[in-house]
Amino acid sequence: MKYTQKKFEAYDFLKIRDFLKQSLKSNPDLKNWFIDRWNFCRYWGQIMHNTFEKWPETVGIWEDEHQEIVAVVHPEGEDNIGEAYFQLADRDFSNEFLNELIDYAEKKLALHGERESTLDIIVNEDGEQLKELLKKRGYTLQDGKETTSCMNVPHDVKLDLPNGFRISDANEVGDFEKGFAHGKAFGYYKGDYPDNDVAERCYISLRNAPDYIPEFDVVILDSNNEVASFTTLWYDELNKIGILEPVGTIPTYRKMGLGKAVIYETIKRVKDKGAERIFVGSDQPFYLSMGFSLAYSKEIWQKKNITV
Repeated sequence: MKYTQKKFEAYDFLKIRDFLKQSLKSNPDLKNWFIDRWNFCRYWGQIMHNTFEKWPETVGIWEDEHQEIVAVVHPEGEDNIGEAYFQLADRDFSNEFLNELIDYAEKKLALHGERESTLDIIVNEDGEQLKELLKKRGYTLQDGKETTSCMNVPHDVKLDLPNGFRISDANEVGDFEKGFAHGKAFGYYKGDYPDNDVAERCYISLRNAPDYIPEFDVVILDSNNEVASFTTLWYDELNKIGILEPVGTIPTYRKMGLGKAVIYETIKRVKDKGAERIFVGSDQPFYLSMGFSLAYSKEIWQKKNITV
């Protein structure tokens, strides 16, 4: 079957979002992105890295004769490219078509440095057909992996907050406060005041994401009403899953159980909406201690000295 490539248009963001949901429903083994990452990369990461305007030019879309999406090739958009993600429909693709996707990635997404050009293609561990094609084209498997963990929503969600802390969410807490906490939690704000307004602008942007729900943007406040811990959960109602992105606790309040508490509060809220499972893009011991287990990993295949 012949598939047609098209350029990304503004309306395609939601069309691809729906494709990701439907592909998970039809075949979870495809392991395409969840809606959290699709929303977060666009409305947070690309704001932080100032790539919002140019990212659409890097997204390749292939459709069938009914204008249904069958494949998307794109970067996350948080740096100068050098990476490619493949979102694929549940179809038997020919080697010729998959090579066409690789050709696109090499032409549009390779990172060209002064001494060499490189491209990382992220592949499902069990994606043998694509991996064999990459091997033939000179790609080599790298040490790192992208991991995703999952747990069933517990029947009884118990919160254990230390004295002096309380639960709130984005209906009460402003973007400046959340942004400052994010910067402290992830280490790019070191002092008593933000070094810039980047994180605040990211949270302002995040409110515009199609799947953002303020009640699922949960924080724990200390006795001074400052953000101590936070998470945002994204709910895919079609697949009845919640996905955490991001999760953080500022250094002052770590090892107090606040991270678990803010996650449990968010799970309690999404459970009331019908969620059955919770995912997170990590396999850190912190999540495993809560009941998460590794769901799957993705491999990174790299090629250097790419010529197109």
